[in-house]
Amino acid sequence: ILSSAMRIIAKSGERAASLRAVAAAAGVSHSLLQHHFGTKQGLVAAVEKMVGERFSAALTTAAADAQVASIEIASRLSELIAGDAQLRSYLRRALLEATPAGQALFARIADLVVAQLEQRGDPKTLPSGSQLAWLATEIVAVNLAGVIFEPILARTLGKKPFDPGVVAWRT
Repeated sequence: ILSSAMRIIAKSGERAASLRAVAAAAGVSHSLLQHHFGTKQGLVAAVEKMVGERFSAALTTAAADAQVASIEIASRLSELIAGDAQLRSYLRRALLEATPAGQALFARIADLVVAQLEQRGDPKTLPSGSQLAWLATEIVAVNLAGVIFEPILARTLGKKPFDPGVVAWRT
């Protein structure tokens, strides 16, 4: 159900993700969706939660220091995004339309990166406050830029930026 909702949101935006449209795409009844999610907003919130949880799981690192952690986080972010075309489409729409969900997801991912770096960093060398926030935002922005510019990058570079070989080379 959530995958069907994410696919509809990615293709046509949140407005198109009515409970009836998602029920039809998922092959379930409208009343089942109403029972589980209540409203369209409840369904959209469940999709946002699912996407956020996928990023939370992917961005957890056991690296011993902040520099290694930042490289590992960037690599895991690339791998997560590369492995799911539907997720990339969802992210592209959310980020380009600057939806509240897209803004909240970007902030959540940046906060996850900050938390990982704080846990792994040497307080003497790790930036703090707005400098740390900027570092985390850069890591996230660089990786999500490929999502936003995917069609342009593919035409310009002659290769799809999320093909496994390209991702391995980039990371």
